[in-house]
Amino acid sequence: MARHLAHRLPTRPHPDAGHRPRAEILQLATMVQPRPPVHHEHFYVSYPAEHVIQVTINRPDKLNCINKATSREIALVWEQLDNDETLWVGIITGVGRAFCTGADLHEWNKMNETGEVNSMAAPGLAGLPRRAGKKPVIAAVNGLCLGGGFEMVANCDLVVASTSAKFALPEARRGIVPVAGCLPRLTRTLGLQRTMDLVLTGRQVDAKTLSDWGLVTRLVEGGDAEVAKAALEVAQDMCRNSPDALVVGRRGVRMAWEDGDVETAVSALEKDWYPLLMKGDNFAEGIRAFVERRAPQWKDSKL
Repeated sequence: MARHLAHRLPTRPHPDAGHRPRAEILQLATMVQPRPPVHHEHFYVSYPAEHVIQVTINRPDKLNCINKATSREIALVWEQLDNDETLWVGIITGVGRAFCTGADLHEWNKMNETGEVNSMAAPGLAGLPRRAGKKPVIAAVNGLCLGGGFEMVANCDLVVASTSAKFALPEARRGIVPVAGCLPRLTRTLGLQRTMDLVLTGRQVDAKTLSDWGLVTRLVEGGDAEVAKAALEVAQDMCRNSPDALVVGRRGVRMAWEDGDVETAVSALEKDWYPLLMKGDNFAEGIRAFVERRAPQWKDSKL
């Protein structure tokens, strides 16, 4: 995977630099020299705002289906998100009229002809259907979201979708079953009968329907640019908060969703995660800022 260049101080200092501590000078340098996009064959990685990393699937001629090589490369981006303290939120979206139509079935056909088995092991297509992870990922669904693309979205933390987006699990029509991770997750989110409807018929439903059913969190008029912009606004709303709180809050919600035992999730948060939250600088800073009636100055999370 291509790596972005490390930030460097600008050759011409910011006019206020002489009166600021080094930490603030470095922050100014980051603002002057944002990270450049990193282009891969079928997607690119960008940094559209401070603390935000975005994957844009860019294979519109194939409706943004994902082959094995691309899947592995995108999975590495989520590892970067979790391991880079300066990154707090991820976004995934697509170019053109599709968000993602799942795995590349032409590649699958060649694999079938040679007897190769396509693994459904975690974390799944593009590292998302069975991702555990530490930090939130927002799906910005701009168009067709089919098969493995739907499986990816089912495990994202928030889903922003165009009103024109269409969702389906058409695997049964091709003799396949979506086993990469979405079936139990969608059942938890949508309920038994609605998930059965999608899986056993393979029919398409619109974003408004999935909003009513509880999967889509925000609806947006427009195409890929408008949906990506809306997702970025959500990400920036998150980044106004403590990055420690993002990690611990997300963990608590997902424990209840994934394990299904409410009291176990509450106990784990109280015994294991709350002490870690309290030890961090951001816990005291948020309270202090409230008392002093000012905006908090968050530090990157060490959790």
